[in-house]
Amino acid sequence: MTDSTQLADQYLLQSSLKPDVSVKVSRGKGVAVVNDGQTGSYSSGIVSFDCQSALNGSHGYASLKDAYVVLPYVVSMKNSAASALTAGDCPTRYALGLKCNIYNIVDEVKVYLNGKSIITPSEYKQQWSNFRAMAELTTAEVEKHGADMFLFPDDWESIKHSAASSISGDGNSNTCLSGNSSLVLNSVSNTEPTRSNSGFVRRVLNNPPEVGSGAAANSHGWPSLNKSTSQAIAQMRGTGAFKKGTALTQGSTLGEWLYMLKIRLVDLHSIFNELDLLGNPQLKLELKVQTGYSEIALTPRATVASRTMALTSTTLIAGTVCPVILGSSVSPAGTADAMNAVIGDAGKSDKLQIAWGSIHNTITTIATSGSYFPFTQGRLNIPFYDLANPTALVSKPMKTIKYLDCYSQLFSVQFNSMRHTNWRFPLVAIPYANTKTSNFASAHQTQQFASLFDSVPWTCQPGSSIRDFQVQVGIKNVFQDVHLYDWQAFMDEFSKIGAINGDLSREISNGLIGIDKWQTAQRFLVADCSRISEPDVPQSINVSGVNVATQGSNLLVLVVYERTLEIDRITGEVFRAD
Repeated sequence: MTDSTQLADQYLLQSSLKPDVSVKVSRGKGVAVVNDGQTGSYSSGIVSFDCQSALNGSHGYASLKDAYVVLPYVVSMKNSAASALTAGDCPTRYALGLKCNIYNIVDEVKVYLNGKSIITPSEYKQQWSNFRAMAELTTAEVEKHGADMFLFPDDWESIKHSAASSISGDGNSNTCLSGNSSLVLNSVSNTEPTRSNSGFVRRVLNNPPEVGSGAAANSHGWPSLNKSTSQAIAQMRGTGAFKKGTALTQGSTLGEWLYMLKIRLVDLHSIFNELDLLGNPQLKLELKVQTGYSEIALTPRATVASRTMALTSTTLIAGTVCPVILGSSVSPAGTADAMNAVIGDAGKSDKLQIAWGSIHNTITTIATSGSYFPFTQGRLNIPFYDLANPTALVSKPMKTIKYLDCYSQLFSVQFNSMRHTNWRFPLVAIPYANTKTSNFASAHQTQQFASLFDSVPWTCQPGSSIRDFQVQVGIKNVFQDVHLYDWQAFMDEFSKIGAINGDLSREISNGLIGIDKWQTAQRFLVADCSRISEPDVPQSINVSGVNVATQGSNLLVLVVYERTLEIDRITGEVFRAD
């Protein structure tokens, strides 16, 4: 018999001889619900929760590690043209969806403990949540939890670019839905084979069900969801809903996507991984939620394959990212896609406005969304555990926490490859297309991640190329020499982040970026500085390189660093916060 067989038999024998042990850690579990403090005012994008008084009377120990926010979120589309849409139609529930990773909904996070400011926000800092997901999650976790996180990664093969109005929008776009996963071969020599974006397809399939009494108001045709009662059923189930418009007149609402989003605190910031059992969690949490709208210009045509779209502008009322991605009008095979019928076949230009926000937006009021949502405020759910014997916590209440935080800064200087311009500034370096004078047909200066045709910020500037990459901490270099940063160099650095065994064995593997994605649309530059940095010694960080691509780049730099917190687990009092 082989050694592995003997080991299996040994495990079976030991299991049979093992005595049954009665395990009793807790007597019960409850969930405390804290409503937000906005009192119906969400136009600024702020959603805040004050637990200091709301949790009075709660019994047991709170686990912020298991806590989550349930947030109603509304995306709406309306006719913003000066007249009725010309021979168009209202969109289906598959016309748009959320961008990859639900945490792009949140732009900033503030955390207060015991009245002290612990986590402070900065612009673009929450894009760190995308990088954490790429480093920490496995494909199996995506398959199981991707639906509630809206985390189905975008494909690189479906990314297109057009400096003018096109069937998939202008600028970089990743909007194709129709067709199957097979490649569509193009006869044009400088055009790569294209396909639909499978991640986007799975996310729009995850959109809430259609409700109402219209001819197609039952999304699945199931007798258990009768058309006349589907709205009431959706409200009671708390699943959200899609309400299709009924008119194409000027100013009419063409469609409303009403999402019920579950946002886990541990995915908002890594500090919550360490706040597991607290007798009195004196927590105040403030979220800035993406709020704004985009204007889209449509070009109707009699020929299905000629109907195009272009971004006119994006107005960000709160936040920095457009969390929505709009479907294309034509598939790679030349057949009608999600937005084709909306554009229509007349020769007159039309306009759309697409708005997003928590509870309501510039198109949909709270009164309207409230008839589909089970409640019209954000809710923070905190589990409480009634421990059978809390002596160990009471005897040693002080806990020292070490956690990671992030500094972010966007550098919007255009780097021209013809001049071989270098850049040097403080680190993960994420390249985005510079849109100051090009990229879009008319919406110049709109960042890539503010476009509803682009899959950014899950992806980055496609085709980015940086030569002579080096990171310097103080006077020490991370790499032995300035070198061409290739896939193997990326893996050596990336695999150290948030992965058991560093992704170096086939048995245990973390990370969602493969060589094909990294070489094309997720060319993040990562350097692990932890081995050469010194604790409590301030040091400058320089990132240097040369942009050799033929398009200018902006660079978002994320510097991840360690912080320390000392907290009393019984009273919630903070004694030290570095």
